[in-house]
Amino acid sequence: MFFRDLLRLTVSTFVVYRMRSFLTGLGIAIGVAAVILLTSIGEGLHQFLLEEFSQFGTNIVTIQPGIAQTHGGNAGIFGSTRPLTIEDAEALRRVPFVEFINPAVQGNAEIRAGNKSRRTMVYGSGPDVPQAFNIPVQMGHFLPDDEASHSRNFVALGSKVRDELFKDINPLGAYVRIGGERYRVIGVMQSKGQVLGFDMDDMVYIPAARALEMFNRTGLIEINVNYRPSADVKKIVAGIKAIMTARHGREDYTVVTQEQALEVMASIMDVTPSRWARWVVYRCWWAVWAF
Repeated sequence: MFFRDLLRLTVSTFVVYRMRSFLTGLGIAIGVAAVILLTSIGEGLHQFLLEEFSQFGTNIVTIQPGIAQTHGGNAGIFGSTRPLTIEDAEALRRVPFVEFINPAVQGNAEIRAGNKSRRTMVYGSGPDVPQAFNIPVQMGHFLPDDEASHSRNFVALGSKVRDELFKDINPLGAYVRIGGERYRVIGVMQSKGQVLGFDMDDMVYIPAARALEMFNRTGLIEINVNYRPSADVKKIVAGIKAIMTARHGREDYTVVTQEQALEVMASIMDVTPSRWARWVVYRCWWAVWAF
């Protein structure tokens, strides 16, 4: 067949079957547009989450209570999980190349100043939060770094909490009531905005020991370890496991590096858009064929 005949046959087919040709082209266009659109959305969301994670730095290891992997069988009394303690966090300072340690307890409580009150996020922590999470102090200072202050009623306010409770008044030295107990304001944090859906400005920081009592918890929700960027993360993890296992008697905790968290996030972002794109293309072609 000559090219001229092929061209004549193609044109005549388009002319005779106008609607079918139009729907076929429309299905192809919708399928290609869906793939481009969903891939772009997935890549944009991926980059957004990477930027959100990087606001806290990229050299963070998190220790959580309980072990993520089990090995079958009934562990009996040896299967119980020992809670993470402030003493565990302090012991991890002995790991080489570790810079900051943050024992974390989190909850929600009412904060009251004078005749004003509101509910806000209460974050129990150690003194290293400004350096560990890159949240500078705007006014005053953060929780003191000494043994006696771990259980004292000190609080640092997020910028939004300070604005709503004190407005233009200097809050340093003032007293607020959090969860029914009185705390002295010693600092105000700079505005950080929202990170992964959490409003960092609508938060107050108190010592972790006080937060454990306030929320009636037996252990920390996690321990965050910041290490030097030049250090080998595998050696950091090995040092953490050595100390934690020696203190707990076994590995009843989970160590998560930020690289592992980003890998899981990346795998989710890579799979989800492609599945949606294939589904849209399939439905478009099915509609064309059915017509």
